[in-house]
Amino acid sequence: MPPRRPLTLVVFITIVTSIIFVARYGGDGQNLATFPIGKSKTPEEPSCTEHLGWLEPYQFTYPIKYASRDIVTNPIEGMKRPSVTTVDAPLFKNIKTVDLTGSVVTRMEHCPPPLIVDVTARPMGKTDAANMMFGLQTTIGRLKDTVKHLARWLPHTGAQLFCIVIDSKDGKEVAADEREMAKVQKAMRDMGIRATVMHPVRPIIKDKKSDSFAQRYFSLVNVMYAHRDSKTQWITLIDDDTFFPSMFDLQAMLAKHDSTTPQYIGSLSEDWWAVNHYGLMGFGGAGVILSVPMAGILDNHTEECKENLRTTAGDISIMDCVYRYSPAKLTHIPELHQVDMHGDLSGFYESGRDILSLHHWKEGSAAGYKLEMEKMHLVADVCDNCFLQRWNFNDQVVLSNGFSIVEYPSGLLSGKSTGVLSVVPGREAERLDLDRMEETWADAINVLHSLAPTRSKLDERQKVSYKLLDSMVVDEFGASTGKGGIVRQIYFKEGVQEIENGPRGMDTVFVLNWRDGRTTFDGNGIPKTAGEIKQG
Repeated sequence: MPPRRPLTLVVFITIVTSIIFVARYGGDGQNLATFPIGKSKTPEEPSCTEHLGWLEPYQFTYPIKYASRDIVTNPIEGMKRPSVTTVDAPLFKNIKTVDLTGSVVTRMEHCPPPLIVDVTARPMGKTDAANMMFGLQTTIGRLKDTVKHLARWLPHTGAQLFCIVIDSKDGKEVAADEREMAKVQKAMRDMGIRATVMHPVRPIIKDKKSDSFAQRYFSLVNVMYAHRDSKTQWITLIDDDTFFPSMFDLQAMLAKHDSTTPQYIGSLSEDWWAVNHYGLMGFGGAGVILSVPMAGILDNHTEECKENLRTTAGDISIMDCVYRYSPAKLTHIPELHQVDMHGDLSGFYESGRDILSLHHWKEGSAAGYKLEMEKMHLVADVCDNCFLQRWNFNDQVVLSNGFSIVEYPSGLLSGKSTGVLSVVPGREAERLDLDRMEETWADAINVLHSLAPTRSKLDERQKVSYKLLDSMVVDEFGASTGKGGIVRQIYFKEGVQEIENGPRGMDTVFVLNWRDGRTTFDGNGIPKTAGEIKQG
């Protein structure tokens, strides 16, 4: 397509800016693009007013440092999501000191047009996953907490979900309350999940033998196989903290495999010790996926496999039965993640790697790293697999979408010193390789087979992190109603006391407002791609 004329660019900026600014009461944005793109030639940026009363419930310690950006996605058909996208412009130009104790209205001196980012195009609406069944076993209490996470990826897909639940009392396993089970099942069905909540196949009855943890896990195969229909191709065992960020991408992966033959699909642990100790198996938290023919083989050998376990682990019981009674071997999918590291996992979430599943992010998980996945993943409503996608800006800042905004003040991204940290400005500095995953976790474990290439952890002087605090859907008037076309993200860093007995630094709040470009552009000759904007 030939370059657009300058007049077209002006029309584009005027229309899009007005749309976004109305949504944010005159909010802040910037005309940037991706892959890597130079700065657009834009007129002098006008001032504008932001109404920040919506920040009051967070009870920040004022004054705070504040900046915001409006972002419009530009979906491109056939684009492969990059590990990182370089943007030749800053993420924020206008960082302002704000004190809401005086007024909830603040004047922003520079309000440039929205940031335009290229993302992989996905069909609008839910992915059809009627060919899949999912099964998990947990306690009724944990299932209640899991519903909001399942709501992020499972509703209105046509996939079936079976949940075997128990309860615990005085340290002993007891049967779950049927009224509570019915409530949870109804809540899931009301939100569009084809859920069935059930007692174990061998119920918990006093003084009678009941299924163990591993037996309940194995029995999920029997339950799902018995409920298969003509559409069912894949039977998937998950934990209550297994999370699939993109059903579209999960389906695309499975489409590469023959569901009419015995298939055993999963992922190894990231920790080589676990692989060496337990075997070449699909680790349960990453998701264990069986074709219907494979599930049939396991179902036919239930007595031998379920009643003769060598360990208490459910995923090992599946591996043992697969290898004992079928010729299949594990098909290893590295993008399915067990996440068997512990401590600070920010290096993993900031890596830009492709992710089909996540695990060990829930409170009480083995990793000890709690995340609010339903808030992190909300931006997927705008751009599907742009969740955790990275953009590298020329102000030494990297956005890992939905997780963090990170500043590298020592010039590690550019390879040029910025003059901070007592380094001479402009001097050559070691350049950070963003293709290498930062080893932030606490374990000294061997991840060469799973997460390499890696790099050493940076200290707080080299890396300043602003973590996602909250996200919400807002309408065109900025109201958090749960309905609307804008996803608002809030990133936060608490101020620190840099000098002993000195004053505490100000808290920092960064806000990003995301809108799907397909609902922003009207198609009347206005450029839809970042390249067209640049050429204008």
